[in-house]
Amino acid sequence: MSLDGAGPGAEWDAVLRDVTQANHAPGVLYSDPRVLELETGRIFHRDWFCVARAEELPEIGDYLAFRLVGEALLLCRDRNGRVRAYANRCRHRGVEIATGKGRASQFVCPYHGWTYDLDGRLKGAGYMSDSLGFDRHECRLPELKVGEWGGWIFATLNPQPEPLEEYLEVFAAKFGYLEMQNLKLGLRVEATLKCNWKLMVENFVDFYHVNVLHRDTIARFMQTVDLTYDLRRNGQVYVDEYDTGTLSKTGDLTAKRIPALEGKSARFSQAAVLPPNINFFVRPDYVSLYTSWPLTVGSMRMTGLVLWSRETIDGPDRDRVVAEFKLMLDKVLAEDFSMVESLQGAAGSRGFSPGRMSRLERGVQHFVKHSIARVFGAG
Repeated sequence: MSLDGAGPGAEWDAVLRDVTQANHAPGVLYSDPRVLELETGRIFHRDWFCVARAEELPEIGDYLAFRLVGEALLLCRDRNGRVRAYANRCRHRGVEIATGKGRASQFVCPYHGWTYDLDGRLKGAGYMSDSLGFDRHECRLPELKVGEWGGWIFATLNPQPEPLEEYLEVFAAKFGYLEMQNLKLGLRVEATLKCNWKLMVENFVDFYHVNVLHRDTIARFMQTVDLTYDLRRNGQVYVDEYDTGTLSKTGDLTAKRIPALEGKSARFSQAAVLPPNINFFVRPDYVSLYTSWPLTVGSMRMTGLVLWSRETIDGPDRDRVVAEFKLMLDKVLAEDFSMVESLQGAAGSRGFSPGRMSRLERGVQHFVKHSIARVFGAG
């Protein structure tokens, strides 16, 4: 480790011990801009990320524009029906050629009018014919690698990433049975938080806090917070089965079961962390996937996508089901948001000294150890 005295040392070594002997990580992991700089290069410019659902781009020309660690990206479905990902920057001066979401037959730079086809080719660039050595046929939007699994779209900034199937190997083995490509998106939520992106990832897999913070919401339905964790390579955390209620006012199912879960208990639940920034939850009637994206070292954007069965989303009860879920989700997230923002305040305090871990934080520790390895590792 090296970060001007941030490590190595006893304070860091204590994080790596068995969870029954370990301390939480020093605050610099969450508050030092140099850590985020290292994460950007060693994590966010290398890994695969879940960026959308295929059904959000159903037709030719459908697009989504967004930012990822300062990079402007553009997803679109081309004329052959293929989803493609581009750097959302005009090749002239770098202006974003699309914003938000919509449908287009081409992309036109709003500054000087350079025009691009859905396949990224530059179709037109006014007043450039006498620019020596410029050939618009050789000019196109930089393309990123993109892949799809279970109806989820993954992209990467890495020109030579590990194959997507290798990145998803354990996750797919755990959750492929859900056949999520046959489920439908019912809700997308986004929130901007004043905390480091890792704190929200950790929070979602921290069952230690549930009985305290969520005692009037999800804790009403959870039988135990003393869970068994399946800890896998690269910081992956899985809780293969636990017993709690669905996210509704009563904890009872409000929607038709996902077909793959017809034989499961009404309280069947699963959870996972797929680094760097995916939290995933399964309930009998829906699945939800949350991603945490850094904005600055002390701020982040969270995106949540929730899937239900086709019968639920296409049926007459859709609005009722989604509205009740959203009501409960807002309550739970409001509780979580207040805590992770408070954690950020502690991380940036000179007087903060990280305390001991509980064995109930085994999943949190596994992710934290992976974060430390990525930041302070050999590159």
